[in-house]
Amino acid sequence: MESLPVAGLLLVDAALLVAALSRPQKKNRLESILVPLLFFASGFPALIYQIVWQRVLFVIYGVNVQSVAVVVSAFMLGLGLGSLAGGALSQRFPDKGIMIFGICELGVALFGLTSLRIFQWAATYTAGASLGYTVLFSLLLLIVPTMLMGATLPLLVEQLVHSSRSVGHSVATLYFVNTLGSAVACWFCAQSLMRDFGQSGSVSLAACINLAVGATAYLYGRTSPAGPLPPPSGRQNDEPRAFSLGAAVLIAAAIGFVALGFEIEWFRVLSLAGSDRAPVFALLLSTYLAGVAAGSFFIERFTAGKPPAFAVCTMGLLLMAAGAVSVYLPPLVAQLSWKNVPAMYAAPAFFLTAGALGCVLPLLCQLAVPTGDAAGRHVSLIYLSNILGATLGSLAVGFVLMNYLGLQQIALLLAALAIAAGLLILLRAKDRPLAPAWNIAAAALVLLAVLASPRLYSNLFGRLIFGPKASTAGYMAHVVENRNGVVAVTWDGAVMGGGVYDGYFNIDPLDDKNLVMRAYAVSLFVPSPKRILMIGLASGSWGQILANHPDAQSLDIVEINPGYLPLIEQYPMVSSLLRNPKVHVYIDDGRRWLLAHPDTQYDLIVANTSYYWRDHSSVLLSADFLHLIRAHLNPGGFFYYNSTSSPDVLITGLHEFRYGIRVINFLAVSDSPILLDKDRCLKVLQEYKIDGKTVFDPAQPRTPVALAAYMALADTLRAPPRDMGLEPGDVLAARLGARHIITDDNMGAEWAADVHPTWR
Repeated sequence: MESLPVAGLLLVDAALLVAALSRPQKKNRLESILVPLLFFASGFPALIYQIVWQRVLFVIYGVNVQSVAVVVSAFMLGLGLGSLAGGALSQRFPDKGIMIFGICELGVALFGLTSLRIFQWAATYTAGASLGYTVLFSLLLLIVPTMLMGATLPLLVEQLVHSSRSVGHSVATLYFVNTLGSAVACWFCAQSLMRDFGQSGSVSLAACINLAVGATAYLYGRTSPAGPLPPPSGRQNDEPRAFSLGAAVLIAAAIGFVALGFEIEWFRVLSLAGSDRAPVFALLLSTYLAGVAAGSFFIERFTAGKPPAFAVCTMGLLLMAAGAVSVYLPPLVAQLSWKNVPAMYAAPAFFLTAGALGCVLPLLCQLAVPTGDAAGRHVSLIYLSNILGATLGSLAVGFVLMNYLGLQQIALLLAALAIAAGLLILLRAKDRPLAPAWNIAAAALVLLAVLASPRLYSNLFGRLIFGPKASTAGYMAHVVENRNGVVAVTWDGAVMGGGVYDGYFNIDPLDDKNLVMRAYAVSLFVPSPKRILMIGLASGSWGQILANHPDAQSLDIVEINPGYLPLIEQYPMVSSLLRNPKVHVYIDDGRRWLLAHPDTQYDLIVANTSYYWRDHSSVLLSADFLHLIRAHLNPGGFFYYNSTSSPDVLITGLHEFRYGIRVINFLAVSDSPILLDKDRCLKVLQEYKIDGKTVFDPAQPRTPVALAAYMALADTLRAPPRDMGLEPGDVLAARLGARHIITDDNMGAEWAADVHPTWR
């Protein structure tokens, strides 16, 4: 993914940061600079933890949508509870905020340094746990550090109010610097941090930053205790506010819902355009947070000294504008992709839309929270409601709506919600900033803009997935959208799962456009695969071949996305797979399923999984996963999986198993010697029948040529290595030399430099 546009936006925010710190408050100048700087630094490790901890927990509990929803919700819940605790502490100790903040940072650092060991212990203790245990342990694992993180904003708001004597300025400044710190962290994660330091190194770096921030804040708090809160300037505590605290809480929750809904929608769009690369999420999050930070900074300065009605009008109109613009963002990314422009060049549009949303929280605090001893507690309630709304938005949009609505419908729905929220703010404020006629005119204008957008969604998925080749690929024959992702099928039967090539609907070895030779050739080295497990279903072509192997007695298939099942039903060559009594299909994450079934043993485990550079691909390629596979193999059993021609994948497999052989771009590994048997393979191929028809039909003139090709493939084992042949493990290891051993910690090539998929 191209990261330069995101870097440019971060530089804009950095300039704003310099501007903010160059004008310290006259009272206690040191504190008005030190507190924002510390909170900026605090935001950096927070996002590193979020990215790493979520990844580690996904490895433990699976990358299926249930686990994702549980882990994200547990993370958000901890932040919300921490906000409440921070608000209570800020009211109880109004002059100790920065010192307590330092203690929180030190606590996060302590947990961070030990977190991966704790998670590894949890993985062993909860292996194969039910969803209920997943919920409980995710909450228990994350509750302490996330509460400590969530408590920091209310604590520092109370502290900074001592200097600024303005709730709006304090919240806007702190929200800006902390969010910007998180945005910068995301950019560094995408650029180099996760690639060069891995999970453990990234977490260690984050903990060191926490230690430095915590120690500085604690020492400053101890040596420079704040005096009593000075008398407030401007509006007094008993002066009517533009919004009641209850109204502000409800608005914050609604905006949190819309904001996280946008983030989920945008991630799907950019993930498709970016071929499901790991840096996509980090760059999107960096852009999103940078926009929120800029909006927070801008709005406080823009409305400073203005009447409350002006701030209300600004907030309402910005939300309506964000809704109108948001519906055009997916077509914008698709158009850029079609013109062969990197998707992240749309980042400024995402930045501005997020900026409009980022204006809301500081304005709500400015308009609803009076300056006084309870400012931190009141801000914590608004912050908590925003977090709860965001949690509900992630669950409702990502977990529910995406299972029933398409991307276009969700974009329209979220746009309508943002516009409705903006209009309600204009209508329900105590001092209405605009006349009713102007409200109606503004609403009509943005609704017309939204209604004009659907025509731009034509062939959206074709342009997102195939980019400049969309005109060649044409419109998709089938598109299945659900909460697990998007599966699209071209007119010639190519399957694109999540924007990445997944194979073809084809089982014909006489017309072998998708190298099904690799599946039929199993009997060259596997004597009698009675019990077979296949991780990944996709088109069902490999499943159909393996299920009908003459020696196969059972085939278990684990597939994370149920969207493939209705597609398989529509293709006669594979549709009988789902009705085959030997076949059992389980919708789950492959790794989670293996952990949940520790006693299952197989003669052959096959994983025709995706490209080694794809997001979360290392979960099924790492040495850690190979240890898990070994525990599920019968004596003499084989693991046969797609290396997608990655030398690191090949060497990792040979490093973990004693014996191996490369079959074109697949690797077969075992703890028992691998012996090729051409006669056995020929006999099996001649017996192969699918749906009652002989696969290698003697009556077909191409059959002898096809069978000869399998015998010739076996002979390549003793020939010089070539791509379309076999290669012994020892020869392969010597040829490739020392390579990167893929682990859960280093994540292989997921965070490597840009790749260039052939289908684009």
